[in-house]
Amino acid sequence: MFGMSKTLIVVYKDEMVVNQLKKMVETHDDKEEGIIGTRDDSVNVVAWTEKVWLNNKKAGNITDKVLFLGDISGTDKLIPVLDIKFNQFGVQYGWAGNQAVLFVDSKEMHDKDIYLDFIEQLSKLSVPDMIKEPINTRYANGEQESTPNETEDDENKNSRKKINKFLGNAKNTLDKGVKALDKVRVNVASKTEDLLRDKKKVTRQQLFYGVVNLYNNDLDNFMNA
Repeated sequence: MFGMSKTLIVVYKDEMVVNQLKKMVETHDDKEEGIIGTRDDSVNVVAWTEKVWLNNKKAGNITDKVLFLGDISGTDKLIPVLDIKFNQFGVQYGWAGNQAVLFVDSKEMHDKDIYLDFIEQLSKLSVPDMIKEPINTRYANGEQESTPNETEDDENKNSRKKINKFLGNAKNTLDKGVKALDKVRVNVASKTEDLLRDKKKVTRQQLFYGVVNLYNNDLDNFMNA
């Protein structure tokens, strides 16, 4: 019924991702021309950790819509029966009945061109600047890598220093748009292992990308399915 809100239970592992979704759902962003995402005040987000979900699932009394964000226990049995609505850059989401899953595969980012195509699209979305930042730019100011390669030869070390110096200059212009990304494209993440070194960061970037696209394009359809 118009004017009544529906509850969406969001099961998560990464609190930053669920906070992004809550922000979008709770923002009064509708315009005279039409609804942005979900109709304002039509959805009430209830965030559950995986542990809370599993405890409530045992009780068997859940009738609200449920959205799983990421690798949540039990979703491997649900994913095969989903009607997939979105599939880009290793990010997929879909639903079956009252349950939806947004899941990602970081291995899809297997080379620098695919990854930077993804970053280019991510940079166009309204997400925190730290999420838009390509992986290697965080080392541009001299910060040590989390897993340094002790056996790396001098030639590779010198090459990496040159790349980081370039990225240090490019980082200050990243927020100016896609043109800056074109400058970074030829140098960032020169090896496949560079892209996959920080799986957690890549996964978070993918989840943000999926959450924004879900809100903008399909969440209202899921809530009213």
